[in-house]
Amino acid sequence: MKGLHWLVAVAAVASLSAFAGCTVDEEVATEDVVTSLPWTVGEEASYSIVNRDGEALGRGVLSIEEEDGRLRLVQEYQSAEFKDRTILLVESQTLKPVSGERVISSDKGELNINVRYLGDTVEVERVATENGKRDGRIDRLSVPDHAYDTASSLFLWRTIRLQEEHQATYFNLATAVIAKPQRNRLTVRVAGRETVEVPAGSFQTWRLEIRSSGVRQTAWYGTSGSHPLVKYDNGEMLFLLESVK
Repeated sequence: MKGLHWLVAVAAVASLSAFAGCTVDEEVATEDVVTSLPWTVGEEASYSIVNRDGEALGRGVLSIEEEDGRLRLVQEYQSAEFKDRTILLVESQTLKPVSGERVISSDKGELNINVRYLGDTVEVERVATENGKRDGRIDRLSVPDHAYDTASSLFLWRTIRLQEEHQATYFNLATAVIAKPQRNRLTVRVAGRETVEVPAGSFQTWRLEIRSSGVRQTAWYGTSGSHPLVKYDNGEMLFLLESVK
């Protein structure tokens, strides 16, 4: 999509999904990773988003809704420059993706992305508008076994076996991203327990280390109850839990 310079300015923050720009596959065996669903439909968690120096960048909300027996995994982010909303429809027990949509908007333009899973293929349609001009394209990506959409990552990692040194690898499909759709293997390892302080308070957490082709991220999930995401470090910014209901 040519000429959409405003997207370049917000890309670092807007591309919040895990490993959206990683393309190299390691030869590691993959598997389905969901073991249990710890949440209650209707859950909503709010986060402050800060940079590595603690400077505020924006706010985020993760929520789980139901639609015709499936789950809607919703991510909403807002800063002074843009708004970003992603909805991913997944099968309720396996979290395998069905369809998705994402809208990124600023005072300079808007990007709409629609994702459709069609058996062993996913189709991604992008339509961008800037200064009244529209530009669009359609991309397709093959869907292997043991694959999940990257828009489900922060929810998906809550469902793996939270046991020290447990490790799981699956295919991560980056679909509703600013760049071209991509596929990579992603490994999640439960590194151990840690006490974490965030605006919502002090939490006992499981520290998860996520890696793919040399890219590393870290997520901390509560050890009890619904295992909420307490803190997330994507390498550029931090999500810090403010409240969950």
